[in-house]
Amino acid sequence: MKIRQYINYTMLLCLLAWSTQFMTGCSKSDYMDNYKAENATGTSSDEPPSDEVSKALSAVPGISDVSIQYSIADSQKLGYFFFVEQPKDHKNLDKGTFRQRCFLSFKDYESPVVLDTWGYQMPDSVDQMEDDQDLVTYLKANYICVEHRYFGKSLPEEFENLDFTYLYTDQAAADLHHVVTLLQKHLFPRANKWVSTGLSKGGITTALYAYYSDKNGWDDIDLYVPFCAPFLTGTEENCMDVLFGQYLINTCGSGYPEGSSEAIAYQRLRDLPAAITANKPLRDACLKKFHVSDPDVYKEFLDYYDGKKLEMAATAGVIKAFYVNLVNYFSYIPFSSWAKLVPDPAKAIRPEADIADFFPVVNFVFMGDKKLNEQVMKDQQKVTTRSALDDRGILDYRKNDQDLMVYSLQAYRELGACSFDYSLVDGTYLTTDFAAEVNYLNCVDNQFSKRYPRQWDGGQLMNDVHKWAVTTIAKPVIFVYSRNDPWTGGAIADTANNPSRKVWKVMNLIGIHSNEFLKNDRCNAEASQTIKSAINSVLNAGK
Repeated sequence: MKIRQYINYTMLLCLLAWSTQFMTGCSKSDYMDNYKAENATGTSSDEPPSDEVSKALSAVPGISDVSIQYSIADSQKLGYFFFVEQPKDHKNLDKGTFRQRCFLSFKDYESPVVLDTWGYQMPDSVDQMEDDQDLVTYLKANYICVEHRYFGKSLPEEFENLDFTYLYTDQAAADLHHVVTLLQKHLFPRANKWVSTGLSKGGITTALYAYYSDKNGWDDIDLYVPFCAPFLTGTEENCMDVLFGQYLINTCGSGYPEGSSEAIAYQRLRDLPAAITANKPLRDACLKKFHVSDPDVYKEFLDYYDGKKLEMAATAGVIKAFYVNLVNYFSYIPFSSWAKLVPDPAKAIRPEADIADFFPVVNFVFMGDKKLNEQVMKDQQKVTTRSALDDRGILDYRKNDQDLMVYSLQAYRELGACSFDYSLVDGTYLTTDFAAEVNYLNCVDNQFSKRYPRQWDGGQLMNDVHKWAVTTIAKPVIFVYSRNDPWTGGAIADTANNPSRKVWKVMNLIGIHSNEFLKNDRCNAEASQTIKSAINSVLNAGK
């Protein structure tokens, strides 16, 4: 699987803010500097190359700046970047238009078309597009990708005056509907089927496209396949959803045979928070590492707390740092490949324990997914997964202030955000409530409720989507989740009794946070067959 440079993950905004800096550090001036640097262009007198497809795209009303890009890795591969003219406000066309960036990998005019609802900024390189993802491969399809409004180069407002006035999910769904109807009419009138898909936040966007299609009577997509899409409902008071955190500590890694390396690792992971918070020598070792690993966050604690409370707050920060890394471990590296690397905290809290006993725990807590994957590769002498760890992966995405700001505001307004569950800490030294209070400082809701007051919808949209998916949904949708993926904590409920009989919820017992279903080491056979059968039943209907 090719993990996106600007994924999600993703989607891991609430977590990423912790692992890099507080969201208040992502100022609008930083955002503007990044944007201007990324969008600086030179001038050239040379005409861009063209071919039949680029000419056909350029002839479509509302499409402009079509360019061909050739692959560096594969001389036979090329793709087409272009812009579609979109209404800023689909409810009020008098507001004007903006240009939305898109990508096409062309097969032919009659094959199926897969629409990838990219939830963030779209990559700039053809080699980073997911036009060889499993769904495209399985259907032998054309591939279209649409950059989400307000990300990258797709800005509905002048950059110097961004106020995110039109950053809402119904507007984004209308963008997709417009792109599809335009291309169906002018470029692919003979294409036999259209499928919309997305991963993580892209999966949310896909599902919301289906949701608004039901509401608005759109009939442009034959099948929707969202992968790993969490619908975080939050509470009426704030957007933070603790079900995510509860799923991480209670379900991820559970269910393996007693005595297996996975079962042992699962128990150790549950014992680690209490061991760290209750044992002062181990706690001190973790605090020293935390101070070095996250100095900016530690400085924030210095501004808020002093004395004993400062140490307690920093300890809460250690536990959150551990959970942030644990999310990435489970999301991107198959659990069975790293279960044996989980240290035994009991060895670190013995009376005679010393720094040599503390090191395995401290190292694991702060290792990060890249180093953990390197250790897995070293132990197994093979690459276990490309995950988000290569030089095109999520590590680059974490530095993208534009994506961080825009998605964070989306999460605060309508999509919900993740909250950890601190119930496993030692209640004597560090209580669950204090740990949650400390770590609320840099959460999405706390930051954006001040900047954009009274804009959280109380969880209405996400609750409506949950209800729609198991009751009134009429569109054919295949929701795919993975058991060990923490984001499955925001999964929709079982859809077996849905009256439409066109909706499936598939649980992949092997997979991680991915959109793979064709490989035996990434998707268990039953789930893979269910996905393929569901696809076939919809796309072959009426043939």
